[in-house]
Amino acid sequence: MRSLLMVGVLFFAVAGSAVAQDYPKGEVAGNYTYIRINPGSGAPHIDCHGGGGSGAWSLNNYLGVVGEFSGCKWTGLPSGFSAHTFTYLFGPRLTYRGYGRLEPFGEALFGGAHIGGTVTGFGSGSDNAFSMALGGGVDYKWKRNLAIRFVQADYLYTRFGGTNQNNLRLQAGVVYRFGGR
Repeated sequence: MRSLLMVGVLFFAVAGSAVAQDYPKGEVAGNYTYIRINPGSGAPHIDCHGGGGSGAWSLNNYLGVVGEFSGCKWTGLPSGFSAHTFTYLFGPRLTYRGYGRLEPFGEALFGGAHIGGTVTGFGSGSDNAFSMALGGGVDYKWKRNLAIRFVQADYLYTRFGGTNQNNLRLQAGVVYRFGGR
């Protein structure tokens, strides 16, 4: 997982050499995050609530690279159980900026996921796995340097314990933009 994280950081750093003009050079976002975790093998879904952030760098008017980190706490678990999920994902984002104040985007992010949990009286455990998110969302340009991320919806794939998990991730938040005109 460390090598995957290093590749993502390197990919994000190399993108810094691009020059932006009529669009923001970069952005940072803070998001509320909800993940509907489907553990697989017929187990019922788990709700996970938390937050996260992302950083993006524009290569041109429509293409950018994104690094995204989010964490959430599992809810609805029986008494004595506690668990959390953390994801770190990197990849390209396509943004359509010619639609007035609304800017829809799509992205394909790849990286890793970490889960950890404790059971009272039995200790704790954790695991790491490959993760990918495919989806998109819509930002509303409220001010020149400030946007509201109305929604970001992603298919979030993870593979823990040799079982595929096909999850839904929803996010909403605030985006600060810098650089450009």
